[in-house]
Amino acid sequence: MTKPTEMTRRPRPTAHRRATPLAGLTATAATAAFVLALAGCASPQPTFYTLADANGGPTANGVATTGASAPATPYAIEVSPVAVPEQVDRPQIVVTRSGGRVDILEASRWSAPLKNELTSTISRNLTQRLGAMDVYGVPRADSLAVYRVSTSVQRFESVPGEQAALTAVWSVRKVPGDLVLTCRFAATEPASGGIDGVVAAQRKLVDRLADGIGNAIATSAQGMGAARCAS
Repeated sequence: MTKPTEMTRRPRPTAHRRATPLAGLTATAATAAFVLALAGCASPQPTFYTLADANGGPTANGVATTGASAPATPYAIEVSPVAVPEQVDRPQIVVTRSGGRVDILEASRWSAPLKNELTSTISRNLTQRLGAMDVYGVPRADSLAVYRVSTSVQRFESVPGEQAALTAVWSVRKVPGDLVLTCRFAATEPASGGIDGVVAAQRKLVDRLADGIGNAIATSAQGMGAARCAS
């Protein structure tokens, strides 16, 4: 007998599912949400501050002098880089909180490291007050009298909404000459508001510090007696 031929069953073709408009919209929405999440993680643009007064610092008589209007002097100044505690010598503004805690503010920064900010601000204030050039690092004639200024900051504290504090030891040495004056400055200023308030308060303190240094140099240069530390 002839064996019947076996019949094979072919698998039924699988129907392809068509993408629906709703699925496309869901994918688009998910992508948009992911992009927005990445944007939210981006760091905010920091705000930069400076200790220099944009309007120019006052002179010893209270009147600002800049550029060609400043009186010429027969001497120069030499402002050495200011020494600053390592805790605050950074581009970020450091503020003190209760309980001895400090915050390093990534979103609020000095326009330069604090050491450079203080050095350039003191130099600018003195040249405006005295009408003298700052010849630090610049070749000069040996016959030119120079007042060398050295400053060491021991405390630079900023407490938003309360106060700013500055303590520094500074010295002035006349070259050539035998004048050597070393003084200590310690003061506080009220600081209302937030970061803007403490920066404004620190600006006033640095201005007062430079004022004392400038008065000592002016007293010596004008022959008004022995230079003294401000009381």
